[in-house]
Amino acid sequence: MLNENVLWEGKPFNYGFPSFTRYQITERRAIVERGILTKRREEIQLYRIRDISLKRNLLERMLKFGDITIFSTDTTTPTYTLRNIRDSITVSDLLSQAAENARLKYRAQELTEIQVQ
Repeated sequence: MLNENVLWEGKPFNYGFPSFTRYQITERRAIVERGILTKRREEIQLYRIRDISLKRNLLERMLKFGDITIFSTDTTTPTYTLRNIRDSITVSDLLSQAAENARLKYRAQELTEIQVQ
């Protein structure tokens, strides 16, 4: 990561069991790294994020964690879920703001409708 500020990093909440997944949000991308012996790393450029969804059931609301689903225009992983994120509302808001900042910085625009005349 050359000259990239890390905005947030964390691991899924696994009720005390070890987790071999690590999440990181920088000012340019969302990075998911998982595995013990074989590490797999996936990246989603923030300017590609179209929408973010947050799901929390009653227990998750009481324990203040939840699942954040990212909908993007990424070809390899158009939908990705960050599972069991602590303080999920704050992380979801941070991710949304970072995606908006990346779209403005890179002047990325979304084409949702094309009219043919």
